[in-house]
Amino acid sequence: MHTHIELIARGVIIHGGKILLCKGKTKANFFFPGGHVEFGEDSAVALKRELKEEIDAGVTSARFIGVWENQFIQEGIQKHEVNILFEARLASPDIKNMEDHIETVWVPLTEFKKARVLPVSLKERVTQWMEDGQTFFGSGKDGIKS
Repeated sequence: MHTHIELIARGVIIHGGKILLCKGKTKANFFFPGGHVEFGEDSAVALKRELKEEIDAGVTSARFIGVWENQFIQEGIQKHEVNILFEARLASPDIKNMEDHIETVWVPLTEFKKARVLPVSLKERVTQWMEDGQTFFGSGKDGIKS
């Protein structure tokens, strides 16, 4: 049984009418770029570190936009994560995939609503943020019945 909560820093990165998303190379779903916050590490620093490791990108700004807690089932295991989200800007839109198992791509905003982005509840809340600009705090249980 998975008994700890994962703390993850994620970036919402929009440039030139596109949003930056990641996906596992063998998976169909997308997720927002970022990764785990290490013990003692500031979440904005974690986002910058993860983006440097994953796509060799420099982050010029990371503005807090919200917190989203989510519980879900992954490969039969219940998971619990807290996502700290930042609107981030990159030094350059040119990205270089640095990890073998993850592909990072620019997705046109016109296709974002149709894209399978997980967690679904987080995608919905980020979509709302894109419309109203309001910071947020909330939670979802994607695929878990209460």
